[in-house]
Amino acid sequence: MAFLHNKLFRKIVLLLILLFSGVTFVFINKILPINIFIVLISLISIYFIFAEIYPIFLLIFLSFVYSYAFYGFLYQFNLPTWAIMIAILVVFSYLFTYVEQKIGILGNKRLIYLVLFSLIILEVFLTISYFLVSPLNQSMIISVVCYLFVGFCYTVLAKHTDNNFLTYLLIAFASILTIFLSSNWGIII
Repeated sequence: MAFLHNKLFRKIVLLLILLFSGVTFVFINKILPINIFIVLISLISIYFIFAEIYPIFLLIFLSFVYSYAFYGFLYQFNLPTWAIMIAILVVFSYLFTYVEQKIGILGNKRLIYLVLFSLIILEVFLTISYFLVSPLNQSMIISVVCYLFVGFCYTVLAKHTDNNFLTYLLIAFASILTIFLSSNWGIII
């Protein structure tokens, strides 16, 4: 993927992903304080994209807003599931490739983990869509799964000793448990 090494092209694609997902999030979500918060975080993320800093934050934030947009397309606009599945594979493959290039977490088996990451996110997306919880909560779970997978790649595969994978597991488990326990079950907004 030589086109990802071009910094200008990478910034433009990330900016387009951020703008599309942010506008879709604000359009679908009707809760004003959440929309204001997402717009503020999006403005900060634009700075992070152009400064090329905090790639893991960008992955988590973009996975949250983009998965919310995908749930909106699925629930409100009734797009075909196969189209959303293809879009998930493409977008999350690009996001993982971006993070992998920025922090250098993988060795020579990049393609295997790229496909694995995309398929895990797709499976989580489809599985969580059967639960009757808010798409905000579903999107947060997908973000936590992205965090967990990148933590696995960073600590176990790249063998960085400054972090421990158990910390990633505990934070992910506590986050998902908190999301499920604080969810309003049976109402999809």
